[in-house]
Amino acid sequence: KQWYQRRVRGMSAWTLRAFKDRSIVTMMTLYKSLIRCKLEYCCPVWDPSKIEEIELIESIQRKFTKKIDNSQDLNYWHRLKKLNLKSLQRRRERYSIIHMWKI
Repeated sequence: KQWYQRRVRGMSAWTLRAFKDRSIVTMMTLYKSLIRCKLEYCCPVWDPSKIEEIELIESIQRKFTKKIDNSQDLNYWHRLKKLNLKSLQRRRERYSIIHMWKI
């Protein structure tokens, strides 16, 4: 799991280096299309249970959202609310419930 998180963190860093525009629309489009999809790939299968693993995954979203214009001064939960995002843990829980319901 650690190697996958390093890979996603590398993609996040590359995105921040390659794109200088930090507007909400640009950053959210990049985040949703390049980073979040990798963080959520097969999440019902590899769903982390340890708090350290959950924090590691959330830290990627936390650091990325902090780089968006007009959201640097907000704490993590206020940033999520402003950007209309859910925490990755909440999304994984939702996907797990949907997956179990389909079975």
